[in-house]
Order: sequence, then C-alpha cells, then structure tokens
Amino acid sequence: MKTKLTLLAGIATMVAAAFTMAHGQTNADPGIKILPTAQKGILKVLYAHETNQAVQVKFFNEDGVNTSDKIKGEFRNGFTKKYDVRNIQSKSFWVEISDRDMSVTYRLIESADGKTFIPYLEKTTYNHLVAANTSLGLN
Repeated sequence: MKTKLTLLAGIATMVAAAFTMAHGQTNADPGIKILPTAQKGILKVLYAHETNQAVQVKFFNEDGVNTSDKIKGEFRNGFTKKYDVRNIQSKSFWVEISDRDMSVTYRLIESADGKTFIPYLEKTTYNHLVAANTSLGLN
C-alpha cells in the first residue's frame, strides 16, 4: 500500500511538472533583479548569488551595446550596484547580467511619468551541462 501511494505521488508530481513546463511557468527564480530607485535615471542591479567569478552587466538598445561593466570579486551574499542610465537616449533598452552559469536579460521601458524604467524579464539562460541518461538509451 505504501509503495502504491509513493508511486502515485511520484506520477502526480511528474504530471504537474510537465504541465508547468508546457505552459512556460517555472518557479525557478534567477535571483537577479532590476530595482528602481527614487533617483531619476538610476537603476539598481540585485545579484543574489554567492560567487567568486566575474559578473558582466551590459546595457544595450537596438543600435548595440551602450555600456558594460565587469564586476570582479568574491560575493558571499551577492551584491547590489547602482547604474546611471540617463545617458541612454532611448525610451526602452535592455540590460543583460551574466556570469559563468547563467545569463538574465531584462527589457526596461520608461514609465509614463518618465521618472523611472519598468523592468520586464525577457530571458533566462542557464549554462549547465546536462548528462545523458544512458540507462534509458537516450545517449
């Protein structure tokens, strides 16, 4: 009876995960956010990962990269850093934050009052290798 319940719970979990993935919904939070500040044209990048690798921050628009910043160091609890984006002459642009393991891209659109930019998460890419499961003949 216990084995049957465990098996049913496992199947239910797999079905729920497949449904979630099929509809583009995941609970995976990349832990990288763009936060508005009270200062006009100033954004704050929140990087909530422990790392000793460099983190690259790029701001770009349709014409290409406007500016980039390579942050080096050892971050035990992540970091926050402010950026002045007033020199980007566009009502919308992108910011890409990347490290060795992932890349996150936000589109920033100027608010109606022109005081801040509203971030929209566009893409998260994880750079992990996936091992083939040879026991299922999937190699």
